[in-house]
Amino acid sequence: MAKPITSIKRYQVPREEQVENDVNEVKQAVADNKEAILKGIQLLSSLEEEGTLDAAYSFSKKKEQILANVVKELNREQYTPMLENIPELVFLLGEIDGKALRETMARFNRGLEEMESTDEDKKTSVFELAKSLKDPEINRSITMLMQFLKGMGKSQG
Repeated sequence: MAKPITSIKRYQVPREEQVENDVNEVKQAVADNKEAILKGIQLLSSLEEEGTLDAAYSFSKKKEQILANVVKELNREQYTPMLENIPELVFLLGEIDGKALRETMARFNRGLEEMESTDEDKKTSVFELAKSLKDPEINRSITMLMQFLKGMGKSQG
């Protein structure tokens, strides 16, 4: 009769062969993900240039302490009204017409640019004010402002 097997020797890959297999696997992964790796390097470079990478690294090392400080700070009495209003703010953002707001803000910015290019010491006479109502851009702006005020004054009922 044959002797029973009492020990099993497993095949062990030599260290050099394992290293070579690992290097080939990494090379293949780099080749397959070249674009993502290059973008990641660009992102890291950008973060390093701005000093953000150091901040993120420091945050990761001390996150428990930093989060404890943030929670402690937010727990102060002076922040209570702000924290209570966050849900209302979220709902308000959901009701805002983003396209209309974007268009209104673009017009507002154009108005600010025009205002900045005007001499601050210039006076407008009543005659010039009446005459300016014939300007289609001014007339349109005044009409829009009056419609805004009308809509704002309407009751909710």
